Amino acid sequence: MGYPHGPQGYDPYAAQGYAQPGYAPDPYAQPYGAQPYAEYGYGAPAYGAYPPGYGRPRPGGGTAITAAVISLLLSLIALGGLGIAAAFIFGTEPTSATDEAGRSEVTIGLAIGAVPSLLWFLGSILLFRRKTAGRVLLILLSVLALAGTWVSVLMALSQASSSEAGGAIAGALVISFFPLIILILTAAPSTGRWIRAGRPTAYPHY
Repeated sequence: MGYPHGPQGYDPYAAQGYAQPGYAPDPYAQPYGAQPYAEYGYGAPAYGAYPPGYGRPRPGGGTAITAAVISLLLSLIALGGLGIAAAFIFGTEPTSATDEAGRSEVTIGLAIGAVPSLLWFLGSILLFRRKTAGRVLLILLSVLALAGTWVSVLMALSQASSSEAGGAIAGALVISFFPLIILILTAAPSTGRWIRAGRPTAYPHY
C-alpha cells in the first residue's frame, strides 16, 4: 500500500532543506495556577467579614427605647401628680390672707416642678425620634437628678439622728434607681449607634 505523500515518516520540509514549521509561545498565556492580578501589581480580590451583597447588621435600639419609655413614664407620672396637687389646692377657696399667700407659693413651686417633668417628656420624645439632643438631654437630667437627690440627703444627714439616717439613705436609693437606669442606658454605646443608624446617608443606596 502506497502513501500519496511518500513513505510513512517522510518529512517533505526536511527533504527540501526547510525546517519544520512550529508555533511561537503565546506571550499573554498565564501559567497554570498563576494569579491574573499579580502581573499588574494587584492582589486577588478579597471580601470582608460579610459576603458581597450583604451589609452590616443594623444596630438594635433596645437600650435607647427602654430609656425613652422609662423617661416618658416618669414624666407622665410627675405631671399627673402635679396636676392632682394643683386641682386639690385650687379646688378650695382661701379663707384668709395667709392662705392666699400660701397658695401663691405653692403655685410657684408647682410651676418650677413642672419644668423638669416637661424636659423628661421632651427628651423621651426626641430619643424616640433618634435625635442626639434627646440623648444629651436625658443624660443631663439624670445627672442632675442624682446629684440633687444625694446633696439633699447629705444635708439632711448632717441634722438627722442615727435612726433617721437609715431611712433617708433608703429613700435616696429608691429615688435614684430610675435616673441611674436612664443614665446607664442613654450613655451606652449601642444607643449612640442606634441614633447614628437612623440618620439619612449622603449617598442613598439604590
